[in-house]
Amino acid sequence: MSKKELQLKDIYFGKTDAYNEYLEYGTDTFKGLFFEFPNIDISKLLNGSTYYIFGNKGTGKTMLLKYLESVVLEEPATQFTEFIRFKRDIDDEERNKIKRSSVVGNSFEEIIDKDIPNDFTLDCSLAWQVYLIKVIVNRLAETEYGVFDRTDENWIRMCDLIEAMYGSLSDKSSVKKILPQMKRGNITLKYKEAANLNLEFEWEDEEKKQVPFSTVAKEIVDLYSKLKPVEDKIYIFIDELELSFKNSKKYQRDVALIRDLIFAIEYLSDTNRTKGYNVYLLTAIRSEVYKQIISKGMEINKTVHDFGVLISWEQKGGNLKEHPLLKMLEKRIRYTEEQLGIEPAADVWDAYFVPTISESEKDVKNYILDQTWLKPRDIIRLFTIIQQQKALKTKVDQECFDAARKRYAEESWAEFEEYLTVKYSDTQVEGIKKTLTGLKLPFTVKDFENSIKAKKGFYEEVAELSKIGVPGVLKDLYNVGIIGNYGSNSRFIFKGDDDIDPTMPITIHYPLIRFFKASITFYTSRSKNAHISSDYEYLSN
Repeated sequence: MSKKELQLKDIYFGKTDAYNEYLEYGTDTFKGLFFEFPNIDISKLLNGSTYYIFGNKGTGKTMLLKYLESVVLEEPATQFTEFIRFKRDIDDEERNKIKRSSVVGNSFEEIIDKDIPNDFTLDCSLAWQVYLIKVIVNRLAETEYGVFDRTDENWIRMCDLIEAMYGSLSDKSSVKKILPQMKRGNITLKYKEAANLNLEFEWEDEEKKQVPFSTVAKEIVDLYSKLKPVEDKIYIFIDELELSFKNSKKYQRDVALIRDLIFAIEYLSDTNRTKGYNVYLLTAIRSEVYKQIISKGMEINKTVHDFGVLISWEQKGGNLKEHPLLKMLEKRIRYTEEQLGIEPAADVWDAYFVPTISESEKDVKNYILDQTWLKPRDIIRLFTIIQQQKALKTKVDQECFDAARKRYAEESWAEFEEYLTVKYSDTQVEGIKKTLTGLKLPFTVKDFENSIKAKKGFYEEVAELSKIGVPGVLKDLYNVGIIGNYGSNSRFIFKGDDDIDPTMPITIHYPLIRFFKASITFYTSRSKNAHISSDYEYLSN
């Protein structure tokens, strides 16, 4: 092994987006960097016992799905995969089609957003089941054998019916279609494919070409339940179940669509399990999407409890050095040593980090965690910025953190702006930023109200924000992790505390304090439990 010193520029800290990391590094490196989540049983995801993965943005949902995909692809001769990205692969037009499919006898054939129904009692799960079955058929059409008996009458009939709806399975434009074209809830079957099917439908025209979508969809789902399995496996990964921003109508539409996709996955997975099919559907869902579905009174708790798992990086007590986020960071450094042929350090933390940070002599491991919202993306963002700023250093020290602080805060705030635009306009989000800027910490609900009153005459953004009730704004800022309660019993959403306590002092989470140029009015004794900088002293609870 080489005695060469490892520089920060050499370390595989990764990418803030796991999909980009997968594309950049390739399968082998991606698997080498993967850190197994402490509370997740990989085998249950691969055998179909668990198929919903929940977590906040940046917690590693895509990382987990891509890792599972890479494991499955170790057996390419007998295992097939397909990766669907809801956000990128299913555009607005296709989402409107799915919503429209649930309205019987509707007149929404034109794509007019304002006419798309917004009733949460509508059920799109049947359309999603057809789409997922079509994805399976399209993927298997590339092969001659596997997963299902291709000579079985039900398989042949199901494929012919899908072709009658969508067109040839080998047609690339057909592969990308979520649903076929519909008019008043009806679809026109392609005559050539449908002619030999002897369909007993209630036709909408004398030529027996037009039929209600729901009628054909139910037939496809029924045929799927009658297929004959064979030994090979197929995994369908569904990612990026995110809500549209800055448009409340699209946002509400997506809540309903994702709810029904969750149910469609459950229905098909139940069929797969009871019929012995080697078909596995796995999806990653943002926690805030799940919460929105629940807030609309939609009962999915039992489904999620029985077949879901939450990605969590919290550690209650125990050895700090064993914190999963720190272990993830350590694994990436170890992987780099191995790949570069560098003799592994006896202790990563002794070799590559100074032991303490700032005048308070805060343990560097504690300090790193305090910069985060307890998500892998925060760790990766922080250290890739450090890497770019201090590429030639061989040890992470105070200078590294100081150099990265401003940009890290700016990028973190940019992500929070995205969260906030779900509910607030761009102008109002800027008003929130201006209201928080210059606040004295800790502050009270009244202090926040006074900041709005003092600034709304000067900033139109704050004036716009003033039209919204302060309690609601503070709840939202707490729920995304920007603020928390200060004191010996501090409360933050990312620490598992569900609600802000309006009677307690409020503070801005540590990494954003300088970003908002907040002035600190509380002081503590200089100890290993405190953060000290050149201009303020901040207690970490």
